[in-house]
Amino acid sequence: MRRFVKEFLLPVAVAVALAFVIQASVAKPYEIPTESMVPTIQADDRIIANRVIYRFRDIERGDIIVFDPPRSATRTCGAAGGGNVPYVKRVIGLPGDTVEVHERGPTIVNGEPFVVEDALPNPRQRDDQPTRTFQVPQDRLFVLGDNRPGSCDSHQWAPDPFVPLDNVIGQAEVTYWPLSQIGFLD
Repeated sequence: MRRFVKEFLLPVAVAVALAFVIQASVAKPYEIPTESMVPTIQADDRIIANRVIYRFRDIERGDIIVFDPPRSATRTCGAAGGGNVPYVKRVIGLPGDTVEVHERGPTIVNGEPFVVEDALPNPRQRDDQPTRTFQVPQDRLFVLGDNRPGSCDSHQWAPDPFVPLDNVIGQAEVTYWPLSQIGFLD
């Protein structure tokens, strides 16, 4: 019995404990319940979020982040996937940025187009759709899904369209499931 505990049970217990510590502090898996990030991330894909990267560097425009949704998001969109599920979106506006969201054409950040190559454009083709301008406050982010017509994101959330920096869990780094989708995210 002692040999069983020493050679089998103890290593298994240590491995399980290490897995919990790593998941709680370094990397955490998430299942994506919606199509808001298509084509970059598909619905039902599984990703791993790097929970420590932003201790070593600042969040950058274009990063795909995992975050706890602010109240305005859950009021406007509901809880994606049910319950208190984190959201995954792309950072478009950083603190101090001015973001213009056009119903057709590129999103403008600080007077320059910010184009995400694979993002799906909004299908609306009406000229009477207003341009909405957002001034990103300090300690906040402006985020959009890559599937612009199918994403409930900052440009729709009211009354507060921004994600507090404290809500950011980490950066989405890699898709690991299904195997056909495995790869790093950019």
